[in-house]
Amino acid sequence: MQKSNPVEKIQWSQRLVILGIILFAVAIALWQLVPPNVIPATAPLTEFSADRAMSDLKAIAQAPHPIGSAAHAAVREYLMTQLKAMGLQPEIQTTTVVQPGDGGFGAGRVNNVLVRIPGTASTGAIVLDGHYDAADTGPGASDCGSCVVTGLETLRAIRAGTPLNNDLIFVFADGEEVGMLGARAFVTEHPWAKDVKLAINFEASGSRGAAVMYITSRNNQRLISEFVKTVPYPRMNSFSTAFWGLLPGAQIGCDLEEYIARGSGGFGFYYAGDTPAYHTLRDHVTEIDRRSIQHNGSYALALLKHFGNLDLKTLTATQNAVYFNILPNVVVHYPEAQVLPLAVVTSLLFIAVVWCGFRARKLTLKGIGLGAIAFFLSAIGVMILAILSWWLMRSLNPSLQVFLIGNYQANLYHVSFVVLTVATMMAIYTGLYRRFQMSDLAIGALVVWLLLAIASSAWLPGASYLFAIPLLFILLAWSWILLTRNQSWIGILLLSVAIVPGIILFLPVQVYFGSWMARFEGLMNVPLSTLQMFFTVLLCGLLIPQFSFFTLFSLPATRLPRWIVPVSTLLIGTILLSIATFNSGFSATHPRPNTMSYLLDADRGQASWVSSDRRLDLWKTQIMGAKVRQQQVEFGLSPASSGFIAPAHIVNLPALEVERLDSSTSSSKSTLRLRLKSPRQASIAYIDLTTQGTIERTQIDRKSLELTSQTPKQRKALKFIFFGLPPEGIELTLELTNSQSVQMKLEDYTWGLPAISGKAIAPRPADLMPAPGHPDYTIVRKQVTITI
Repeated sequence: MQKSNPVEKIQWSQRLVILGIILFAVAIALWQLVPPNVIPATAPLTEFSADRAMSDLKAIAQAPHPIGSAAHAAVREYLMTQLKAMGLQPEIQTTTVVQPGDGGFGAGRVNNVLVRIPGTASTGAIVLDGHYDAADTGPGASDCGSCVVTGLETLRAIRAGTPLNNDLIFVFADGEEVGMLGARAFVTEHPWAKDVKLAINFEASGSRGAAVMYITSRNNQRLISEFVKTVPYPRMNSFSTAFWGLLPGAQIGCDLEEYIARGSGGFGFYYAGDTPAYHTLRDHVTEIDRRSIQHNGSYALALLKHFGNLDLKTLTATQNAVYFNILPNVVVHYPEAQVLPLAVVTSLLFIAVVWCGFRARKLTLKGIGLGAIAFFLSAIGVMILAILSWWLMRSLNPSLQVFLIGNYQANLYHVSFVVLTVATMMAIYTGLYRRFQMSDLAIGALVVWLLLAIASSAWLPGASYLFAIPLLFILLAWSWILLTRNQSWIGILLLSVAIVPGIILFLPVQVYFGSWMARFEGLMNVPLSTLQMFFTVLLCGLLIPQFSFFTLFSLPATRLPRWIVPVSTLLIGTILLSIATFNSGFSATHPRPNTMSYLLDADRGQASWVSSDRRLDLWKTQIMGAKVRQQQVEFGLSPASSGFIAPAHIVNLPALEVERLDSSTSSSKSTLRLRLKSPRQASIAYIDLTTQGTIERTQIDRKSLELTSQTPKQRKALKFIFFGLPPEGIELTLELTNSQSVQMKLEDYTWGLPAISGKAIAPRPADLMPAPGHPDYTIVRKQVTITI
């Protein structure tokens, strides 16, 4: 093993130039996360104006409006009024939808608002979809009031312009928040659905940020080519589509998945800045960045105008495209057929670089091998350290032990972990430079990059550009250095310019990936947020020469100078992390989420306050008392978890009623027809049904449940949740074999805590809010046995 050669005398001005190049690349990369400016309301009606759309949003997002609520019906009525005011003839598609879910079935009564504009020479129909129901814990300004007003304002602009050749269908879908029920109802039952050739869907997972085209249908080469030609502010990357393709069960495509699954082409958009606003009271018109709505509208209007005049029968290609931004509005795209040739070229260039290094006596086979092992082990070690550090911080900081999608200091935590990751990798390589040649270490790290480029090209081509393109530029720089045998300041400058593409490609993906991991972390309660440091660690593999440039000083041989830069960087990261932790608490602008429900067991005559939180706060204490103990909490809409349960006063609330409409028995087979109805007009019903025999067939409101994949043992039980329970109730039909009775555990849900005589429940203070997806339910539980 050879030690590094003495470093030439380096001026601080040269270091500042290198740092400036890196920071410039970072700025260009982060520029991609900024949405376009808002077009004012005074603009011509043929343009999309987010300022005009805001008047609709203020009407729609006044309060939480989940499916089946009175506020939800008011939003639907507002939509109908606005569409009729445009001279259109909207219709409401009302139907019951049933679909499989985790451990049971999801069902609901949906009311889609639909309107169609016929084309002048139609080759099919284009759907613009945005759901108008919201979560039951937030007014839904972004999720998905922004989608609804994008549709309304786009529709006004289309009406003011020249008629298009193709039909346009606007689907203001219902029931997306409870399983894409409205979209499924449209694509499976409505006669217009058979004409759909292209679907455009909008979503939001925060309150701000650039809208990203994050998912498409398969064989998208033609779609991407047309997309890039027409959209004014494209933000897109095929890494997203490739990543979510690995997780089809995640349903991240939202309503769009229902269209794509039935053969339609499609584009999916979302923005995800400020993820803690997702499904909370902060998803409000006062928090939303109207530039995000403007970005949505720039996509919607441009795509409808462009594809509205194309032959929609020719949109499908034979392969996918690879695509990515290199500047905010500049996109590179090429067919996946070019991925493997690019990997071959990159591999050959790598071999050529190594050969040049051997000839110049700047590389050794052993050194490259050890350099590859050193980078691989360092990367794994730093990733593990980041994950363990975040786990420890979550364990020690009560402010991080609440249910939010991300946290209020997420951006600062992100930056601090990036700085700490860079500092740790720099420190590792500062030690390695004393025993290995820098060139061996740098090329060794590129071995790992090459393996990732080859593997992604073979198995995940949509993500291959992330590894192949930056590697190609770095190898070109190294080939010049080794051919000219120039490892001076000019060589470092060239390598620094060559790393710019890597930074520009990696940083936006890292930010998007971080928002996805925040979502998974919130839902799974697993410390996943620091997984995004994977991208930072890989970039450090390209920065090994720069680490050497910044850490090797031509000063007397003492230890201190070598460690000044990594220690200083570590100190900066620690300060940023401390600031984020110090500010991780809660306030009126950043309220703490908590949960509270009232559960009445009608059979036992017992009532309880139930909270799935890990800690008590003063508001919960005044309801539950200070001496309440933690125990297992479980009800139909909440998975089993540790929480608090305390006795509550009994409120006389009627339970879900089960009425026998009809029954018949022939030999060993029985048919039972029941009506389930809530006397207190609950909107949600949960049914857990068991029988001694086998359930052969089940219908909810005459919609059959898919039971063919279930085993005979599984067919002894049935669980389903029904959303949007109508006042007249729903009809349940069971065809059974060898059953004498049916046992049913029933729960129905209303929003808000009940009024209890003699006990006033104070409203939450400004620094508290319901946790996302956990509204204040009033639940009535009951068991019923139906004899056959």
